[in-house]
Amino acid sequence: MYCIERLKNGLRVLVREMPLKDSVALGVWIKVGGRYEPASLSGIAHFTEHLLFKGTSSRTAREIKEAIEGRGGVFNAFTGEESTCYFVKILKQHFSLALDVLSDMVKNSLFTEKDIDRERTVILEEIKMYQDQPSQLVHERLNELLWPNQSLGRFIAGTLKSVSRLRRKDFREFGAKYYHPQDILVTVCGPLTAQNILPEIEKAFHSSRQGRVSQFQKADSSQAKPRFDFYEKDTEQMHVALGFHGPSRLSEERYPFSLLNIILGGNMSSRLFEEVREKRGLAYEIRSALCFFQDTGAFVVSEGVEKGKLPLSLQIIFKELRKVCEKPVREEELRRAKDYYFGQLCFALEDTLDHMLWLGEKALYTGRVLERDQVEAEIKKITPAEIKRVAAKYFRASNFSLAVVGKVKKEEQTRIKKDLSL
Repeated sequence: MYCIERLKNGLRVLVREMPLKDSVALGVWIKVGGRYEPASLSGIAHFTEHLLFKGTSSRTAREIKEAIEGRGGVFNAFTGEESTCYFVKILKQHFSLALDVLSDMVKNSLFTEKDIDRERTVILEEIKMYQDQPSQLVHERLNELLWPNQSLGRFIAGTLKSVSRLRRKDFREFGAKYYHPQDILVTVCGPLTAQNILPEIEKAFHSSRQGRVSQFQKADSSQAKPRFDFYEKDTEQMHVALGFHGPSRLSEERYPFSLLNIILGGNMSSRLFEEVREKRGLAYEIRSALCFFQDTGAFVVSEGVEKGKLPLSLQIIFKELRKVCEKPVREEELRRAKDYYFGQLCFALEDTLDHMLWLGEKALYTGRVLERDQVEAEIKKITPAEIKRVAAKYFRASNFSLAVVGKVKKEEQTRIKKDLSL
């Protein structure tokens, strides 16, 4: 079902043929993200992503956008901790054009002083925007607690200071270091055959330039005691992010941990949603989420609660965490979580763009992708005892960090620090 090839120049290509679709999704993944940056260059991966849309030696910024959007396509990019992705979804007859545009951006972007100075202003405003959004800010502060003084703990967009001092020389050196065939993965999903498009991709990304495969410094996820950050900001709600270190994306525990996440806070029938919102009305939104990296991961519970009700809501959250550590989940509850996991996966794989993004994330580092049936088999064999074991392993008193944005009285802070336990 999936064709994975490594071209002569080192570039990898992954194709998923979906013959009954009208659209094709094309992604160009670069094996670099925020965690590859030294503190002095914080934000350069994200800044570079912006600059690739500003013009090449053969296209202006407007011509780049019109080439895709003028054919009915969608066009965007994102920068994460471990990768940068540029992608297009377009009708199948325009695949060659989309490939030409993306490869042109990756190989021939100009990085002019004028574009850098103009986009710097845009990114500085983006950073300020996130700082003004408490629901976003609280997660950035939680990351700093989970991975203090490390690249994983820094904001992907950088800081006002680091972005302000980036220069054209920095971008050219960054591009030369990471934007080469050995660090690029091209993913294609749609009604095209690998046999037909592989020669076209090889021609578009033809390059004799070699580079070293990118490396990052391994994260230090050790933690001896709870960490707290109460950030004072004038808000109507208390914005909360509670985090625990978790398994990596390569760990065998990622599947039971994913089901544990669904059971606790992954949807509206989860335990935290039921206990905090439905039964007590303490929060409009409460949810849990996972983040997986190559060598570590995290489980995060977030909520927005009324002032004065923060201690109670946290006590309820910790009560539910203790329950999954002490008692196996019910078979019926686990079955629902498995069905939800697999259903969401199937829905995503129906769409060419979502399928392409799923493939790229899985293949960029491992070089392979499990078939849907293989994933289903892994999910089916997970037992309540395994869920309990994974919960007890990661939900420990020394392993949690708590970030709160809002005005929390000193006595409330003291009470929270004293009462929260596992």
